[in-house]
Amino acid sequence: MCSSFDDSARADGALGTSPTRRALWNLRSSEVATIACPTCGAARRAPCRTLWDRPTTVLHRGRTIRYVKMRFALDLAEPHERPVRHRAAPPLSGPGLTAAPAPHPQPWRLPLHELADLVNVSFLDLAKVVTAHACGLQRTGLDELLFGPDRIEQSIDALTYAMHDRQIRREVRVLSGGRPEEIEDLAAQERAVRERLRNTERRLKRQRIAELTAAGILPFPAPTDDSRRLARAWLGRYLPDEKEALVRRLAAGKGLAPLATVHIRSIPEKITRCIDNGWLAAPVTDAVHQLLELDGLAFRRRIVADAAQQDARDDALCHPLVLNRWRDQLTETLAEMAPSAENAHTKHLHDLTLTSRPRSDAQLRRLHNRRRLFAVLLQRRSESVRLITSLNDGMSLAERHDPSYELLKQAGDQAYDELVRRHPDLYRHIRNHLARYETRYGRLQLAEPRGQLRARIYDELDQMRPAHLASPARR
Repeated sequence: MCSSFDDSARADGALGTSPTRRALWNLRSSEVATIACPTCGAARRAPCRTLWDRPTTVLHRGRTIRYVKMRFALDLAEPHERPVRHRAAPPLSGPGLTAAPAPHPQPWRLPLHELADLVNVSFLDLAKVVTAHACGLQRTGLDELLFGPDRIEQSIDALTYAMHDRQIRREVRVLSGGRPEEIEDLAAQERAVRERLRNTERRLKRQRIAELTAAGILPFPAPTDDSRRLARAWLGRYLPDEKEALVRRLAAGKGLAPLATVHIRSIPEKITRCIDNGWLAAPVTDAVHQLLELDGLAFRRRIVADAAQQDARDDALCHPLVLNRWRDQLTETLAEMAPSAENAHTKHLHDLTLTSRPRSDAQLRRLHNRRRLFAVLLQRRSESVRLITSLNDGMSLAERHDPSYELLKQAGDQAYDELVRRHPDLYRHIRNHLARYETRYGRLQLAEPRGQLRARIYDELDQMRPAHLASPARR
């Protein structure tokens, strides 16, 4: 597996201008759209859709790969099943073999509509273009193409790959005694790409904050310092089953369907509800079901195999129901690999040239391959974190836009009030305890973490009630 990274680095000239990389099929977005998308479920001739069910100009990887298989009758194994083979292509002769032209050595010089199609299909060409842009390339329309709402996250992914590539190539040159001018050129490109990456991440963050603020989700309200509201909330948390039953009954009285009042106790339950309600465009296909059933070792093999592919990735790993497991497994794999990659941590790729440890040529080659795999796993983990953030935002926006949201809030407020009426002794005990921290009537200034104070109060409430009536969360 590691050798494929070494060959990949040589084949694409490490994002340079070498045309020796294996040619990609010459595809257009309109052609790929003639088939249904296995990732988002978009029908034939329909655009791909984001998780938030919005049309996007970016083609999903699964749609592109499926089209290539069908159009050219290729027997392309899935990335996790594809063995690493190194063999020369068979000689071809005769007319009409024009489907696989040599890759353009400088793709950023293509007409903009052709460039848009190329970066849809080829991640490595996207990495070339974002690198050239970071190093000073100016062209009308290029900034919007690379960093518009549809493609900014893909460009961040490409910049991450390019930054690691430049760093590892520079390290190898330094440790093997390369030419100083070549080393300085790589260092300058690495700094430019790193700066562009940070600026683009800040740009994405500003876009996210603006959208969530416009939807009323941000800024998050500060924890209440009203002792009355806090006592009411802690009473509801102490009696969760009774509170949920009240919410269901009150919501039903407002005309809400029973499914809308089901209490969500885990992230997978929340994601499944959003998919079932049509809030997320994420079909649960057979490939997703198979991935969810994999044991730990098979799942790890799957993510490492995916890391070996930049242009043909494993789309099922990006499914909302798989994302958290993917991120956690990537973190575990990185922690296990860190010593052999000579990286002191799993936060980022540190500079290997800061150490003066001597190494032989064979050791350098092995270390180079190991660090490339480590770097691409870091890249994948960053991708998974961005996808998880986007998923959480999408679910929050969908819930806010659903008509049941305000009705459920009203039912919840009424349920808390009813709990106070039913259990005045418990409510009064919580209020009396909080009164010690009041700076004035109804206003708190707690001297200890809320969780610790709440746990102590719950212990006292349990002592006030018979054992069989203790809070379900405390039994």
